[in-house]
Amino acid sequence: MATDVRPEVKIAVRPNTGADTQSSFRHPCHSDNLRGREVEGWALFLGRIKAKGFKSLLDMDVPLRQAVTVVVGENNAGKSNFIDALRLLTDPLDGRRTRWWDVEDVHPWAEGATAELRAVYGALSPAEAGTHLQALVPADEEPDMPLGHRARYTTRFTRPAPDARPQRPQWSAGRLLDDPEPEARRAIRHVYLPPMRNAQQELASSAGNRLRLILAAELGAEQAIEDFEREQASHFRNLENHEKIQAARKKINEPLQLLTAGAHPQHMGLSFADPTLVSIARALRTRMGDEGLSVEDIARSGLGYANLLYIATVLAELDAARDSDLTLFLVEEPEAHLHPQLQILLLEHLRTQALNSQQVAAAAEGGPLGRIQVVITTHSPVLAAATTVEDLVVLKRCRTPRPQQLSPVNSTAQEQGTDAPTPQDWDFAFTTCALPVARIPFAKHEPAKLNRYLDITKSAMLFGTRVILVEGLAEALLVPAFADIVLSRLPEEQQRKAKAVFRGTCIVAVDGVDFKPYIRALLADVGGVRIADRVVLITDQDPRKKRKPKAGGQEVPESFDTATEQTGAAPAPGDTAVEDDDAPDEVGFNRASYLAQHLRAWNVPEDAFHIAESKPTLEPELMRSPHNQAALADTFFDLRPGSAHHWKAIEDAANDDERAAAFGDLFTSKVSLAKGDYAYRLAERLASQPGTFVVPEHLATAIRWIVGVDGPAA
Repeated sequence: MATDVRPEVKIAVRPNTGADTQSSFRHPCHSDNLRGREVEGWALFLGRIKAKGFKSLLDMDVPLRQAVTVVVGENNAGKSNFIDALRLLTDPLDGRRTRWWDVEDVHPWAEGATAELRAVYGALSPAEAGTHLQALVPADEEPDMPLGHRARYTTRFTRPAPDARPQRPQWSAGRLLDDPEPEARRAIRHVYLPPMRNAQQELASSAGNRLRLILAAELGAEQAIEDFEREQASHFRNLENHEKIQAARKKINEPLQLLTAGAHPQHMGLSFADPTLVSIARALRTRMGDEGLSVEDIARSGLGYANLLYIATVLAELDAARDSDLTLFLVEEPEAHLHPQLQILLLEHLRTQALNSQQVAAAAEGGPLGRIQVVITTHSPVLAAATTVEDLVVLKRCRTPRPQQLSPVNSTAQEQGTDAPTPQDWDFAFTTCALPVARIPFAKHEPAKLNRYLDITKSAMLFGTRVILVEGLAEALLVPAFADIVLSRLPEEQQRKAKAVFRGTCIVAVDGVDFKPYIRALLADVGGVRIADRVVLITDQDPRKKRKPKAGGQEVPESFDTATEQTGAAPAPGDTAVEDDDAPDEVGFNRASYLAQHLRAWNVPEDAFHIAESKPTLEPELMRSPHNQAALADTFFDLRPGSAHHWKAIEDAANDDERAAAFGDLFTSKVSLAKGDYAYRLAERLASQPGTFVVPEHLATAIRWIVGVDGPAA
């Protein structure tokens, strides 16, 4: 519980010239032209959000990046709830709040029927610390913040009793029980960009107010606004004297004077209402067209560019408003109607805006700083791939058991005379869990690797709970075809669900054998949360890798870095190559055992991963069953119609092992059969003619495991 005690904090103004007064907080960016830029000195930012009992955010603590944080996750993971928490913790920049506390914001399991939201700000300069003096907390209470002072604001809302009137939310600053200087807190604001469904409609309905803000910012002082309004009034007065307007006035006056001549004669005039900045802005209409052509009505533009125009008006408002110390730009699903290149350009623009704002000095001593910090929620693998892994926060749905201190299951229902359990009586609920990727204990070079590895296809692994990692294109093409065969042989009542689960599984080709960054990202535990619930690794034995001597008499596999070679530092426990003592000497290095050893050293549960090993590689495994020879032969001759002499070694093989080895040689010998082309043709054939094709058992087992089906098919 908070206590009404003020922390002892010494505020001293000192020149920002020495190394001790500069922040080393780095903002890595995906684009090489922005990579490595740093924010010098202090730069106020929202460093952490803590939520308890707020909607699905039952108990969550999320660090934010100083420039841009990209929040990803599947549907119903809590991304919109997270943005709502930020909207409730800060005032809107234009002063027009559209999100208020609601009874439904309090989770049924919230302790004391109270939802609590807490914002922790870091890197405050001495001057900013003076502004937020009441909210300051000692460094040891928020040790993860970068250099500078820390400020903390908390708001609480209690769900009222039935038929009772809701009370106002309560605010507290720092360690205090209240917030004695709310104006300091209100110097931190937000601009909210909602998900765009119909940008044309949004521009028509809300552009007036937004344009008013932009015009007001451009004009500046109140006197300048009044001068502008008088100038426009003069233009309107001149327009009133136009001959056509005078003619229209005369036409109306003639019958009016006849109608009123026998009573009290009347006459009329036509004049414009005195213009105000609001009416001028409402009269303006946004139009757009291709560069070099005339602008047209916005309805004639595509939804994507109309969406960008709406975003541009928001950005103009954000850029024009300089009266806040910090403005949070909250963006939900900006990818709507935008093709990939526009998504990337938008993200880079927002990142540049945020970085630049943190390096611009205040317009006047003691004046607002105009800092910008961006938080984006998205379903787009494009945006996930366009940022750095350190800037990503993954939200996922977690099955959370009912707290023990709550009433026994169904007790409330029984008291109310109903059999249906109330939310308080649920034995579990789906809540939001957060995994900041920056907190994953990566080895030295692994984040840089993932920044290069995670393209649009691979970054899709961040959005699901089941992932299959394969070495290359051939496996990625064949595994779905194999899954259809394996799952079609399940009992009918299991097939539909199993196939749906598999279709929701992300297949990632790592384009090599560097699995470690992927499995660490997916399965490393951060505060009890992992990105993926189940991960399958499909790899080859690769017997051609030989042992090579190393200092001290140890042997390591050729062409495979040890942890020391990868990181340039002493390996952590479990980060040295581990070889399978049971493997035959000619194998030399067993990747499956090596990866399994790492996973166990990271305390990954055995039920969270499954490793399927092809011996020696995938292609020989396909030929090991005699039932597959016809399908494999047809695919081969489809690619190489005049190569019967190359197939002869397979037909002459004395047993299954010789036949498998001969088939594998087609991909490595002078035939040099392209694995990707062959896999594509075979997958196409199996989709239409599965016949009696037998999927290698190690792959069939992996497919059944990933969908949660135990045991072989009947």
